[in-house]
Amino acid sequence: MAISVTEILGTDSLSGSRLVINDNFNVLTSEINAMEVYFAPSAGTITNLNNVSTEALRVGLSTILLDINASTFDILTNVEMTGNLNMTGSGIFRNDTSPTTLNDTGQAMPATIQVGTTTAIPSYTMYRVGNSDSGVGAAGTLTLQLNTGRIGQEIFFAYDAGSNVVSIIGNASNLVLSASGTSITLDAVGETVHLLAIDNGAGTAVWYVVGGDGYTIV
Repeated sequence: MAISVTEILGTDSLSGSRLVINDNFNVLTSEINAMEVYFAPSAGTITNLNNVSTEALRVGLSTILLDINASTFDILTNVEMTGNLNMTGSGIFRNDTSPTTLNDTGQAMPATIQVGTTTAIPSYTMYRVGNSDSGVGAAGTLTLQLNTGRIGQEIFFAYDAGSNVVSIIGNASNLVLSASGTSITLDAVGETVHLLAIDNGAGTAVWYVVGGDGYTIV
């Protein structure tokens, strides 16, 4: 709403306009006080708004964390949810594939590649893997060491090139396999394995196999 004050003309007496001046200051003071219910200049905060309408919204200064505009809705950081995500009439589409194929290229075979680290969970949902090395037996095996994920995290490994063994092992007993198995092997194009990190009952994430095609537990 526009603020209205009384204009003082150049021909008006300053002393005679004292009441007008005071009234103008009172109007401005009242309006500023009304705005400061929502804006706190010293704290740099905005609170208690009932509605915000804008063409764009950006959160973050040196690092942008959220960027919404007329054409995109980009969340550029991790999202933590403590409630349910209910979706009606729509779905979730994932394109979370590692840009790099985990394979024997550039490796001194036999080789071990870390998936995630001891301090960071694996970064992607889908990993393409392959092994075209000509080594026989253990000498030609490519091992992927799967580090601990976050409870509820899913990982897919898909073999897409080669015919030698890719062996997936755990780290610190974080991979639970049937028949006392210690590793999962893939060795043909099209073979896959799907893993899910679940709570071991003590708050620690461990990987369980929930599906796949052509994989072997050894």
